[in-house]
Amino acid sequence: MFVMAYAFLVTYQAYYLIDEAGVLEGEVAHEVYLGTLAQSVVLVIASPVTGRWSDRPQRRKVFVVAAAVIYVAALFIIATASGGGGYLFGMGIGGLGFGMYMAVDLALVVDVLPDTGSAAKDLGVLNIAGALPFALAPALAPVVLGAGENSYSTLYLVAGTCALLGAAAIIPVRRARRWGTPWTLDHRCHVRRRG
Repeated sequence: MFVMAYAFLVTYQAYYLIDEAGVLEGEVAHEVYLGTLAQSVVLVIASPVTGRWSDRPQRRKVFVVAAAVIYVAALFIIATASGGGGYLFGMGIGGLGFGMYMAVDLALVVDVLPDTGSAAKDLGVLNIAGALPFALAPALAPVVLGAGENSYSTLYLVAGTCALLGAAAIIPVRRARRWGTPWTLDHRCHVRRRG
């Protein structure tokens, strides 16, 4: 659901910029570039920092929920922006939320994998969860746009709801199990034997 929110944002940002933010068609590519740049710079900084923060207490859910709330705020900023400046600010905030989510959610997934014998299958399911929203978003968006009188702001508010549902989906996870492998990595990235 979180990736679905991201898919709605990036798939329809050009139309949003033209219809909602008043950007001229000839300037859309430049605005999308600036938005992607703002998001990417913050994402590249946020991912390793928040990933490290979540490693210390080994409490991933709180970071995933915080990432979703930040991403919802970004989508709200973009949905209510009246011009390109608000869009760029929202994209930067979105980079923070998405960067935090990608780092910490992946760590959570690795923590809760049931066993090493089916890790490839389980990570394959994760890959489908990351790719499927980009196929579903274009199928669902016309319905949302039709119900919202062709408002991309409404689409982005629905995307924010998807992000919140994504955070709610991990709340039932009770405890992360560690694999029973005798090998681990220490903080200097050297392999060492446990025990």
